[in-house]
Amino acid sequence: MGRIEYHKLVRDKIPDIIKASGKVCKTEILSDEDYLKMVDAKLDEELAEYHQDQNLEELADLLEVLLAATEARGYTVADLELMRKKKAAERGGFAKKLLLKEVSDPVDSSRPTVKLSLVIEAIEMADDNSTAYYDLENQELLWYMEDLGWSNEEDAEETEAMVEEGWRTRFFKLPGKFDIDEYSIMESYIYDEIPAGAVQDQFEYAIRGRGAFRRFRNLLDRLGITQEWYDYLDKAHKELAIEWCEEHKFNYME
Repeated sequence: MGRIEYHKLVRDKIPDIIKASGKVCKTEILSDEDYLKMVDAKLDEELAEYHQDQNLEELADLLEVLLAATEARGYTVADLELMRKKKAAERGGFAKKLLLKEVSDPVDSSRPTVKLSLVIEAIEMADDNSTAYYDLENQELLWYMEDLGWSNEEDAEETEAMVEEGWRTRFFKLPGKFDIDEYSIMESYIYDEIPAGAVQDQFEYAIRGRGAFRRFRNLLDRLGITQEWYDYLDKAHKELAIEWCEEHKFNYME
């Protein structure tokens, strides 16, 4: 004789339907406390089933459990509908299909504006042998490279004097390799994007000691997630660029 244990909340008529099919079932009446716990669990179950099938039947099941949860917590269906209407009147519904992408303070027109793309470019190209400056007057980058000198075509001494004279009024030093700290970004990626478990453990081990960046990238390649890392790195660089703008009280345009 086959027997399946369920231990789950079911609709009121399910025992009768089971008996009509010729099978035997056992039920019990839950206490209010246990019933509330089971209703909450049932909500999670029905939501998961809706995500899987996304049809009208699953929506109806979800609504039925939602109504049960409402009453289990001491409210009425009328209370629920009243709250729905109140929030809709105050905050609207979802008919316009709006996606909120960003919220920011109003633009302060007294602040200079810089090109965020140039700040990001400087961050992405930062190395141990170069320093980038933002030229606020010409809205361009000016580079000083240890082996080659200044990136513009002017006399080196003249450029040096120009930068010194316009330091923090026209020319602003951009984040260098030390400021960016890619190792910390790499650590954040591991804990933000890699689920806890064996794979995360592999990454933790890979970044220990010398050769950490090489081992990290090799592991990304083996797992086929290198592009995910570059997408995360791009996002981190953009956040650093925005932080730099805020620190210097610059508006920025994308």
